[in-house]
Amino acid sequence: MSYNFDNPEIVRTIIIDHYEKPENFLKNQKKIDKKYCSYNLSSSSCIDNITVFIFIKNKVIKDIKFSGIGCAICTSSTDIMSSLLKNKSLNQSKRIIKNYLSMIDGKQYDNKLLSDLLIYKNVNKQINRINCAKIGIQTILKAIEKYEKSK
Repeated sequence: MSYNFDNPEIVRTIIIDHYEKPENFLKNQKKIDKKYCSYNLSSSSCIDNITVFIFIKNKVIKDIKFSGIGCAICTSSTDIMSSLLKNKSLNQSKRIIKNYLSMIDGKQYDNKLLSDLLIYKNVNKQINRINCAKIGIQTILKAIEKYEKSK
């Protein structure tokens, strides 16, 4: 489905939906299989503290779960990115992540790669929200890098 990401009501609805009912949120970390690689990052400036669990097989992300505490921007962006990266190769995933981080930093990016993550395209105009939009995604990237170093 294609949305008008310039409509603040649509943006707000998508963010709140993924904050209140994140598809990839893991309520009980004890239930996670040992085949998942995990990584944790927390913010030094707010409450955001995210742990990502990623299952990679044959250099393809098969599943991503996350747990922790995060604001609406942090939780929703982590949830949307987790869904977007499933069944993508590690190289594709890193390209999408780096493209997203460029968008958040107000740099040039390819909007064709970002799907629903385009709802965060104006976050860079709210300096106090930039870290919120980045921390979960940086945690996913760190989990991928940790996995690659272990192989």
